[in-house]
Amino acid sequence: MKPLAFDNVPLALRELTQWILWRSETRGDKPTKIPYCTDGKNAKSNDRTTWDSFENAREVAWQYSGIGFVFSADDPFIGIDLDGCRDSHTGKIAEWAREVILKFNAYAEVSPSETGVKIFCRGKLPFANGRKVEVKQEPICDKTPAVEMYDRGRYFAVTGWVLKGQLQVAECQAAIDWFKEKFFPNEPAKPIPDFRSNDAVVERARKYLAKMPPAVSGQSGHNATFHAACVLALGFELSESDAISLMLEFNQRCQPPWSDKDINRKVREALKQSGARGYLRNAAPAHWDRVQVPTYSEPKAKPELTQTTIADAADQYITMVERGQISLVETSIADLDCALCGGLGFGEMVIFAGRPSHGKSAVALQCLHHWTDMQVHGYPCCIVSEEMSSLMLGKRTVQHLVSLPEEHWRTQSDRLRDEMQCYRESHAPCFIIENSRTAEAAASAIEKRVESDGVRCAVIDYAQLLQSPGKSRYEQITNTSIALRQLASRCNIVLLVLCHLNREIEKRSTFTPSIADIKDTGQLEQDADVVSFLVWPHRINKDKPRGEYQFFIYKNRNRGTNGDNLVTCHFDPMRQSFRDAFPKEFADREEKIPL
Repeated sequence: MKPLAFDNVPLALRELTQWILWRSETRGDKPTKIPYCTDGKNAKSNDRTTWDSFENAREVAWQYSGIGFVFSADDPFIGIDLDGCRDSHTGKIAEWAREVILKFNAYAEVSPSETGVKIFCRGKLPFANGRKVEVKQEPICDKTPAVEMYDRGRYFAVTGWVLKGQLQVAECQAAIDWFKEKFFPNEPAKPIPDFRSNDAVVERARKYLAKMPPAVSGQSGHNATFHAACVLALGFELSESDAISLMLEFNQRCQPPWSDKDINRKVREALKQSGARGYLRNAAPAHWDRVQVPTYSEPKAKPELTQTTIADAADQYITMVERGQISLVETSIADLDCALCGGLGFGEMVIFAGRPSHGKSAVALQCLHHWTDMQVHGYPCCIVSEEMSSLMLGKRTVQHLVSLPEEHWRTQSDRLRDEMQCYRESHAPCFIIENSRTAEAAASAIEKRVESDGVRCAVIDYAQLLQSPGKSRYEQITNTSIALRQLASRCNIVLLVLCHLNREIEKRSTFTPSIADIKDTGQLEQDADVVSFLVWPHRINKDKPRGEYQFFIYKNRNRGTNGDNLVTCHFDPMRQSFRDAFPKEFADREEKIPL
């Protein structure tokens, strides 16, 4: 069998976590495609926990016959299988199948046996369940001509052997209706519900609410309940009485349940919220995953004004010092900590800024590994990753922990798993937060982790990728900076914010950053307690040793700096790790480390 063409698979399918593997096995006298999970266990078309991402399936596909996409009631896709329609030797397609392919004009590929064609499209299935029927046409190969149509509970083996024509999964409702009349003329069509009636909207809202997790005391229960009320009042535009009725049903699952008075108040507060409305009202359940739902947090009561004297405040600080309540968090690079007079403080917003591919994420990840280490701090942490996927963060972690070259990982995976097991046992959890998109959503996600898991340190990778309100780019990044500053103070956490520098730094005779190099706004520098510029000199000048790395400390608001503002250390790009005091012997020779 020729190699699978993974890169041809449409992104609309690849981005869903609905992938399995399959292997051709003989059951009785008939070869059968048996579905498997990426961990080697049997998969099921009706059990989402046995599915995985496209990338994970692709990674281990070489061990199986191929990969498969599972159709689900939660996605808008329909699969059309044209079996026994292609001569595997000549590639000729039967005329009846050509008519179907041209009618749909959607993504179509050759099946693994090369005797059939599979079409992937968007639309509504005209039946309550999938259908299959033989086609009364002259066979063109050794398989009986037949057609199948499914929108859930089945998987299609995917090859990427695309036919010429449409390369995307297209909307094909007219073709689906034609297909039904041509091949299933006597089948009764599924009745189409009236989506616009109030009863239908309420019923959809009830189903949506049933998919939401209940509010649990101590786990941001207030915000979870308020978010549910906002979804009903704003997303589905329900009346106050309808929203309260459904919230009372939701309340039965909450731990502990709210009082009726609390439920009524939350719905009334939700109705007062500004922002988008009706975004779920006419959305079919199959399209819910494509609707962007805002993040709602219950308005907090205004804090009461407090007053004290400077002398009393100083006495309170001395008391905290005596009790050991004033502590700093090290970065894991001792020379850098020394220059920062001990490390980073809780409640501080810390900026590490650098040009792309200058190791910002590697520094941040090493800090996270250090902060979560039980023998050092053992703090639960989190990272808002807008640039790098969780899978790539996992790979970077393996690189950092294991000295084994990457080309040997596959053959010595047991060693990797042993190292990771030791890591799990010796480190507090570090949570990866993806797809925040906005500064408000990122701040809310971090705050929830602080409340529910005791997170003490967080990383933003990186600030300029987070969106905020504003007419210009300057206003948007300014508002992002303000939101992050408030988050660090409100939650009393170490907030490490990665930022990009603009290109001006590359035009200078010496690669020395300045505060004006931070892209888009000066608000970031104003809000930050610590600002350090990160430079990998070899990226600018290939004559520089690959292992040399520099930190330029521009600002340390609460402690000043200890000595020279330039800290030079050693960087191992293969291991994605840093260590102190760049050794002098490396300064005179090029390290043999691949980029």
